[in-house]
Amino acid sequence: MEKIKGKTLEGNKLGKQFGFPTLNIFYMGEEKGVFAGRVLLEGDWRPAAINIGVRPTIDNEANLCESHILNWTKDITVGTEIEVELKQKIRDTKKFANFEELKSQIAKDVEFVKTCYNI
Repeated sequence: MEKIKGKTLEGNKLGKQFGFPTLNIFYMGEEKGVFAGRVLLEGDWRPAAINIGVRPTIDNEANLCESHILNWTKDITVGTEIEVELKQKIRDTKKFANFEELKSQIAKDVEFVKTCYNI
């Protein structure tokens, strides 16, 4: 699968409000959907749940790669260079009826990533 490199962008902090903060980078590739993968950060590959493309429940904004790194609590400075590696597609993008449904699905996606990495 594809590797994506970029500098982190300022996000809207909605993932953080949900309990799933993300690192966001600009992305113009073909991949779309939710993936299990990993992020190279501070010299180590770290398991992550990754959303690529539009966010129909939030704003339909495209061209973003959002990575929630499992078991990561540090703040990352905007402009930090990261590399994202996709391992397995979990699902296609979906519009949810409300933020509670979205939050519930993100929790399920994170649990799936944990099984991929035996966490």
